Amino acid sequence: MEQDKCHICGSKSELRKRDIKLLSGKMVIKDSPYYKCVKCGKEYATSEQMQELSDIINIKRQEFFFNRPLINAGRSLALTIPADIVANYSLKKGKMVQIIPENKNTLTLKF
Repeated sequence: MEQDKCHICGSKSELRKRDIKLLSGKMVIKDSPYYKCVKCGKEYATSEQMQELSDIINIKRQEFFFNRPLINAGRSLALTIPADIVANYSLKKGKMVQIIPENKNTLTLKF
C-alpha cells in the first residue's frame, strides 16, 4: 500500500524507503519500507514490514561470515580475529573468551 493511516494522529501516512545500516555499516539493507505521517511526522513500520525486514536480516546474517586459517602458536593452534570484529566487540589482548562446543562442526565464542 502506498498510504496508511497514522496510528498516532489518524492522518494520512505515506510509504517511504530508506537504507538500514547494521554492524557499523558493514551490512546494509537497501530500500527498507516504512510509513511517515504527513501531519505529525511519526515514522513507523507495519508488522508485515517488520517481519520482512527480520527475514532479510536472518538471511544476510547467514551470509555474513569470515574464513580464517588456523595457525601454529607454540604447541597449540590459534585463530586470528579480523580487526573489524575486534573493534566492534571492543576486544583487547588478555580478555577471556569462553569456547562452547555446540556440536561436531560448531563452536560458539562468548566474550
